[in-house]
Amino acid sequence: MSRYRLGLLQCDEVPDDLRHRFDDYPDMFAGVFAKAGVDIEWRNYNLLDGVFPKSINEVNGFITTGARAGVYDKLPWYLELRKLIRAIDGAKIPLVGICFGHQAIADTLGGEVINSPKGWGIGVYENETKSATSWMFPLKSSFNVPVCHQDQVVTLPRGSQLLASNPHCENFVVQYSKSSLGVQGHPEFETDFLDTLIERRREFLPNDTAAKAHESLKTPHDNVTIIRWIANFLRIGTY
Repeated sequence: MSRYRLGLLQCDEVPDDLRHRFDDYPDMFAGVFAKAGVDIEWRNYNLLDGVFPKSINEVNGFITTGARAGVYDKLPWYLELRKLIRAIDGAKIPLVGICFGHQAIADTLGGEVINSPKGWGIGVYENETKSATSWMFPLKSSFNVPVCHQDQVVTLPRGSQLLASNPHCENFVVQYSKSSLGVQGHPEFETDFLDTLIERRREFLPNDTAAKAHESLKTPHDNVTIIRWIANFLRIGTY
């Protein structure tokens, strides 16, 4: 049985001044997949540097990072990512979008993404499972996961299935097709990194939002469970 090859579509980088304290995003993802006991071969594609797959068949599945950019910015690398998402989804290759990637899939397949008037979702948020599917095991009726976003998917593409929500973000986990999944949260984030992001955004956050975000970091997260769900969706274990 060959080893599963997972392509990481990197849409952002950890700021230079934080590199002495935290891993860049490829290592964050590799670390949490390892904690979840998921053994894979990684292929990293740094889209910011113009590094895209030469063929969508180079790997068995894809996962994205988040990004500081918004889908409405229409940056050149994002326009290329849209083409890639169409090709991946059309070929029914498993694709999981994390945060910005979730929004990118929605935007590409006909949904709507906006800078939400609800403001920042930041901290560890509890989400309610609205609809369970076969790959969501071990099943949890609710789960906690780190979040850091202003943009939200507000209209789903036709044929999408809503799987999990929270009061701040209705479309938190969405299955867009048999092979494409979006997760608004960041199961790759540990609380110390998220704590740093809260502080870096403090000048933009209302005082009560920042206080609640810091308080939420005391809540245990379910990152490993969410990564196992993602691994199941990607069909890791069948190679």
